[in-house]
Amino acid sequence: MSDILEIHYQLFPHLRVLIDQLRIYYAEKLWKQLSDTLLEYIQDPHVSRDTHLRDLYEGFVRLFYQQIDELKLVRFLIKAADQYGDLNNRIRFLEQFIFGMDQQASLALKLKQAYFLLLQGQIPEVDVLLKRYKQLCDRVVEPLVLSMLYYLAFNFYRIKKNYEEFYVNALQYLAYTPDAEMQLEEKVNLSLEMALAILISPNIYNFSELLQQPLLISLKESQHRWIYQFLETFNKGNVIEFQQLLFQHGSLIQQSQLLNENLNLLQEKIRIMAFLELAFQLPKNNRVCTFQQLSIATQLHIESVEHLVMKTISKGLVKGKINQINQQVVISYVVPRVLSDDKVQVMSKKFSEWDRGLVKFLNEVKQ
Repeated sequence: MSDILEIHYQLFPHLRVLIDQLRIYYAEKLWKQLSDTLLEYIQDPHVSRDTHLRDLYEGFVRLFYQQIDELKLVRFLIKAADQYGDLNNRIRFLEQFIFGMDQQASLALKLKQAYFLLLQGQIPEVDVLLKRYKQLCDRVVEPLVLSMLYYLAFNFYRIKKNYEEFYVNALQYLAYTPDAEMQLEEKVNLSLEMALAILISPNIYNFSELLQQPLLISLKESQHRWIYQFLETFNKGNVIEFQQLLFQHGSLIQQSQLLNENLNLLQEKIRIMAFLELAFQLPKNNRVCTFQQLSIATQLHIESVEHLVMKTISKGLVKGKINQINQQVVISYVVPRVLSDDKVQVMSKKFSEWDRGLVKFLNEVKQ
């Protein structure tokens, strides 16, 4: 024990306070304090590199792993497993802990094993396992297990190039994974992939929720900031701003195969988003917009507006009727959206207008 902790003591001088605590808690058999400090210790990115976690297990953690809370042990094991050589060795390393653990702890380790199978390219087997584990997780409340489930799921759908399912499961992964547990590189890569999935998926139109995630700060502050700008522009449904970004970042778009191959889809999506934004701005008791208004908002010739409206209705994003004679669209429903700050201001304005209208109506009734 003293050897590995002494090695870490020399390697990581900024963690010496924690290492001293590990020594004390182990000597005094304070297992809860020891496990809590261990989990804090392995959050440091320096400790998670190379084989430091594997060495820590072999030289220290294996001496007391049966004494600590199973889920806390699992949090350590799923990180340490990544440092046990090839994928088969990693799977075998985890196997030794599964039997004897309770259902939630063992399920978390099985999900990690399934992830290693996915990296081996065993897609059909992982497909079966993912369906089975999703059923088991219906009765699970432990965030760690659900985080592992959705981590496996979004990686599975990423490989399958099912961008909509990838995005949905990645969003669920973020819901169950504390931001502090994700390394900066993981944050940047995942936020970039989620942003691209939004842009190129023909069925994702509500993504304000992602823009409010702390994860997106890493994208905004990275070299991929231009992708974040596209997301904001799409969320606003601003076609003119979108065209400006296309011109401004044309060379970067050319370097992105996904974006370059889906330029026509991007042009369609931004115009649908512009239609949704216009519909959202309309007062609820008078949701009527003219073809001319839609033409201005979407930057389409007026002859192309009706086709866009029909496309939007067919996707279930709005419901309504097209009046070809008057060249109007009467809207009865707009798909709900997670409200950003600017949308909240719009709603506040609508409520104020409704309140004034109600007061006016009541005064007329009294008279």
